[in-house]
Amino acid sequence: MSRFFPREVIHWGEERLHPLRAFAIRTVEPAGITGIVMRLWRVLMLGTDNWVLFVAGVTVAQLFLCGMLTWHLGNFPVRRWPLRVLAFLIIEVAVELGMSSLLIAFGRERLGSQLATWGDWWPLAAQTLLQRAVVIIPFALVLALVVQLVRRTVDQRSSDRGNDRSNDSRQDAWSAD
Repeated sequence: MSRFFPREVIHWGEERLHPLRAFAIRTVEPAGITGIVMRLWRVLMLGTDNWVLFVAGVTVAQLFLCGMLTWHLGNFPVRRWPLRVLAFLIIEVAVELGMSSLLIAFGRERLGSQLATWGDWWPLAAQTLLQRAVVIIPFALVLALVVQLVRRTVDQRSSDRGNDRSNDSRQDAWSAD
């Protein structure tokens, strides 16, 4: 189980990591990719007139955001998560706002049903930061709680199995006499 929920910080230089795992360990890359994908996906979803497609698109975007955060955090002990979550949030929003700047420059960024202008950038920035924080922070807290509960359950089961084995060996010793 320690493979999925590390308890201690591991010095990664000692072992050769799969490229996807090496990618997920760094904060900048997963958060940056997430920011780019989220902003482009937002542009696509705001361009549709079908509300079912819009709701499905927003749901997929939030699942992608939470999945990328989980992929990144899964490489670290829970006690190191708070700063990692904060860094992920800041980097993701910064990249998303950079992408928003490019989209405004090319006339593709939307604010509701209208095209956004440079005057709309600060309100978009505040909205993006608030929306991401409202999703990322509670999700990270729930994920940390689930990881700790699973770890406690696994530890209890493994200690119970250890006690059962020692009791079995004692019973075998009694029956041998």
